[in-house]
Amino acid sequence: MSSIISNQIEEIKIFISSNSKTDQSLGYSTLLHFQEQSSDSPPSIQALIQSSRCLINSIVSDIHNEDEEIAAQALKCLGFMIYHPSLVATIPAEDGKRVLESLAKLITFTKMKSVCNLGVWCISIQQFDATLLAACFDTLLQAVVHALDNPIGSLSTTFEAMQAVAKLAAQMSEMMRESSHLWVPPIYRRLLSIDKRERDMSERCLLKIRPTILPPSISLSKAIIEDMREKLLTGMKDWLDKGMKVQTVQAWGWFICFLGSGALKNRHLVNDMLKVLEQTFSDHNPQVQIASLVAWQGLIDALVHPQILSCKKNRIQQLQTSPGKSSELVLNGFSKSLKLAVAPLIGIISSKCDVSVLLSCLNTWCYLLHKLDIFVNSPSVINVVLDPMFQAIFKIGPDSKSIRLWNFCLDLLEDCISTKCSDLNSDPKNQVNLHLSARTFIPGSGRYSWNQYPIKWLPWDLSQLDFYLKMISIIITHVATATAAPESKKSVCDAAVRIFRFVLKGVQMEFRNPSNNYDNIMFCLNTILSFMKKLGEDASSDGGGDLFNTSLYLIEATMEELEPSIMESPLYKVALDISYVGSLDSVKHSKIPHRCSFMDMFSPMVYLTVLYLGLVVQLTLNTPEMELILQRLQRFYKFVLSSDDPLESFLASVGFLYAHMGFKYMEIWMVMVTCLNGCIDGMKDLSLFKTDSDNSFHRAICHLLSYPFILFSCAKKDITLLRASNSPKESFVLSERKLEQAIEVWKSLYGSVCVACLKSSATNTFSHDLCAMLNSCFGGNGSMFQYNSELGYKDLELACLSFSGKVLVCILEQKLASDTIGREFVGVCNESSGINNIFVFASRVMKFMYVNMGREPASGLVSSRVFSTLTCFISCLHSKQDILSFFEIISGPLLQWLSHQEIKDENAKDQLGILWAESLNCLQRSQPLLTFDSSFLGLQASLLEKTLDHPNTSVSDPTIIFWNSTYGKQISLEYPQNLLHVLHRLSRNGRISLYNRSKSFVARCSTLEHDTVTTPWCCKITPTQKSSKRVELTEEGMIPGSNQNNKPPSNSKRKRVELTEHQKEVRRAQQGRERDCNGHGPGVRTYTNLDFSQGNQESQDSQGIQDSEAMLEMLRRVG
Repeated sequence: MSSIISNQIEEIKIFISSNSKTDQSLGYSTLLHFQEQSSDSPPSIQALIQSSRCLINSIVSDIHNEDEEIAAQALKCLGFMIYHPSLVATIPAEDGKRVLESLAKLITFTKMKSVCNLGVWCISIQQFDATLLAACFDTLLQAVVHALDNPIGSLSTTFEAMQAVAKLAAQMSEMMRESSHLWVPPIYRRLLSIDKRERDMSERCLLKIRPTILPPSISLSKAIIEDMREKLLTGMKDWLDKGMKVQTVQAWGWFICFLGSGALKNRHLVNDMLKVLEQTFSDHNPQVQIASLVAWQGLIDALVHPQILSCKKNRIQQLQTSPGKSSELVLNGFSKSLKLAVAPLIGIISSKCDVSVLLSCLNTWCYLLHKLDIFVNSPSVINVVLDPMFQAIFKIGPDSKSIRLWNFCLDLLEDCISTKCSDLNSDPKNQVNLHLSARTFIPGSGRYSWNQYPIKWLPWDLSQLDFYLKMISIIITHVATATAAPESKKSVCDAAVRIFRFVLKGVQMEFRNPSNNYDNIMFCLNTILSFMKKLGEDASSDGGGDLFNTSLYLIEATMEELEPSIMESPLYKVALDISYVGSLDSVKHSKIPHRCSFMDMFSPMVYLTVLYLGLVVQLTLNTPEMELILQRLQRFYKFVLSSDDPLESFLASVGFLYAHMGFKYMEIWMVMVTCLNGCIDGMKDLSLFKTDSDNSFHRAICHLLSYPFILFSCAKKDITLLRASNSPKESFVLSERKLEQAIEVWKSLYGSVCVACLKSSATNTFSHDLCAMLNSCFGGNGSMFQYNSELGYKDLELACLSFSGKVLVCILEQKLASDTIGREFVGVCNESSGINNIFVFASRVMKFMYVNMGREPASGLVSSRVFSTLTCFISCLHSKQDILSFFEIISGPLLQWLSHQEIKDENAKDQLGILWAESLNCLQRSQPLLTFDSSFLGLQASLLEKTLDHPNTSVSDPTIIFWNSTYGKQISLEYPQNLLHVLHRLSRNGRISLYNRSKSFVARCSTLEHDTVTTPWCCKITPTQKSSKRVELTEEGMIPGSNQNNKPPSNSKRKRVELTEHQKEVRRAQQGRERDCNGHGPGVRTYTNLDFSQGNQESQDSQGIQDSEAMLEMLRRVG
């Protein structure tokens, strides 16, 4: 096989060496065929390698043959020899140099078009190394330029010359760049050729060699300037006049590129060139506008190129570490150059152009961002290049025409911002890696290109925070657009929240940076809070809707993303400058607790909490979305209360709620109560529940639980003032529908707080403090108990009745179930249990129930439940002071109920009887024991008058039993006037027992002796000062005033015996009368204040009546 190949090569050599043109032609055709076949035959290639030097010598000689056919065939064979890598590698440098020089000479001097074309073609495909090419560079370049000038006028020659230029530029980039002023002008001049093929060839060639010639060398810039002044500018104007606008701007784009730095030094020339595009930018033909935008990239190349940017790269650290400082890019007119580059882009984006034009404009803008390299992060560049374009695009909105621009810019902005927080776990000081954003539209395609025009974002600094928030504000404006579709609004809202979260993550990185000072932290907080406030105020003026939802989403994002240690810290307080809070300050309301006033200083957490609540309360509560809003409020408030230090936010929210009095806010109240209940149930640290004088948390919970009662107490006034508009009626219907739910959440929170208080404090005073607050609600509006049908708030009072009754039942049951009830009620007789506030609350609820008795079946159910629970409660009372307090406080409403003999609800009637019976029982089990004397009878007279002869036997029978076992056994009583008729009737019927005054003194003494185990003593009462009396005890039979001389001597001296405990108390009461006001402390209400007379001396002596006021004081001190 090898011998055959060798024989073929030898035959070829013989033919091409022949003097016969026929043999030479045959030899070159055979060689060319052999070369074509050798591509897949290594032996053939090896045979060519061995004979290459001999063949090349013959070929180099024959390319200059006058016979065009032989020269052409020789050039084709030469082309293969210098193209195939295996063959080129074996060609000696001397032979290679001779080949190149021979080709250059041939190209320059031949008159044959085909030979010239093939010679240039050989240069375009040769694979010589750069060293060999450099040795022949000038000769080759001269030949190529000659071919470019195309003296023969062959289009194919021009084409092959441009291919040769591209080849040489790839092999010798630097040398070709330095000589670009020689060979580039023949190419760019053809951009204004009449022949479209020539223009296209030139543009394709320039695209290939673009990296080599751009940015242009100074010599090339001078060449283009000279050409522009001589004929190119005039040629472009002529073409515009002829209507060839697209071709003109395509050439314009290359011309402006080749100006390079010369554009800044030849402003007059550039201005003349800009006049050309002024006409095309305003053209109504989209193709002309798109071509103009593509050409505009040439100006960008001239204004922004590595030579300009390289001197600035040492400033990049300053851009990151010195927020607010101006970049060096503003020097030397660079800022003006950027404004020039971006001005037409802003104009086109803002105009009503075809969508393809807008996409092309966006593409050109991205090209500018790409060319700016890392300096796109400079604040001055952002202000000039990013800000106006983002504004222009975002202001258009996401309509069907601009949706692709809108989405792209959202992603671009997101990429820019997210670079800051690409790795939240990394050290902020070490974040220096570049983030490449390569999202760019391919004009007209509607899709992204991920490898064109990458943008180098750097982690941003605080100086850019205002810019990002401004962009988000512009985006959000489309949420409030009435004409926008719901899907579009939701998309905008989601995008705004997503981008805002990235901003917050970046701010969080700044918070974590230990090098940031206090001023930087406050700058971040004030900037973000001002943004949130402005957005909230816009949402308020908008009246709710999608903008309202977006505002809530952004507040929630802020709470979730920013550092709690900063948001809750007392170090970083901000002014509460929310205008809505200022409007609340104008409403004077003395009962608002924990009030947050306008411009007071609070933590950022409180600021956002108040802002969020302000937005919710301003929303029309009857909107279909209200349930969703309340669910969001519940999640938000739960997050607030679950923070490390929720106290300040909780107090502020309670104060804010109290500034809004209306049943429409009950929904918000229920959310707050539910969240607080959940927070308390999961709370491990119960220190907040320690009851001390400064426990604001304890008081705030009381205020929160009192809120419904405040609403009820204010309701009558509201209904009277606003009756015409029916607003209270509508508001109350809503609260009535939720009444049961409100009661349940009230009871749940109350129970959780009581349990927590018991665990955290030795003394549980929460129920007492709460009842004191509830009493003030009732006491502040006595008209709640006066029904007037003309005012039209019957339903309101019935709702209040149900709520109050169930709350009272809850308080009493919780008190009974508490762990401390045994300590408070059993065996502790000398200390007050502090339940008077509960008694007062029960008294007022009973009064309220009495007023509304019988109106609705529900009122009877409430009354029955209250009586039953109150019965269980007082069944645990043993303390004398608590029992006396109970009767003193409850006697009024109890008398009202017992006086009413037409109670329709049988269950309520039965429970009332049981309550009365248990009340009498607790009097008899008091510790210390009560003295059922005339004074105490005077206190009970009104109740006994109604109950001794009550038509309901469940009331009268226990009363008669009580009488017979207490007052019926007394030696002597002064009966009040109002009891005489009842006692007369019952005593004559034999139902009650009365002391018989007709018995002799000896009989009475015998009775006493029989009834008691101690020696009876008589009382001697001696008036002292004013109405005071001294009480002394004498032996039996020693009647005051009798002659003592008749007694035996052994008995003449008074015996001193030890006083009983009861007598000691009387003595202490007598001794304390001169130290206070008439024997009792100031402000103490006593049941002995009733006016009753003493009777004659005999009755005084025999009855042994103690001083009534002294007795009361004794009871108070003992209780």
